[in-house]
Amino acid sequence: MRKNKQRIRCSDKEFLEAVYSSKTYKEISDKTGQKIPTTIARYNRMKSSLEKQNQFLPSMERKKNTRNIKDLPFISKKIRQLKEIYYN
Repeated sequence: MRKNKQRIRCSDKEFLEAVYSSKTYKEISDKTGQKIPTTIARYNRMKSSLEKQNQFLPSMERKKNTRNIKDLPFISKKIRQLKEIYYN
């Protein structure tokens, strides 16, 4: 079964305004309403076509994943215990 998907369209003007007022792809996609992969693909297509005309878009950053270790004291205690078991 295929769900009815609706395509979100935005003009080149809207897209360029979002590019120049954003630092990450996620910010652009939030402003335009498009999905992040669609935003990245459109940005790359536009960037390559504009570079041929010696016009450059600002570079974008990707959001970096931050992984938090919640119980660091417990983990360090467990590592010490395992080292004692396996290395002594």
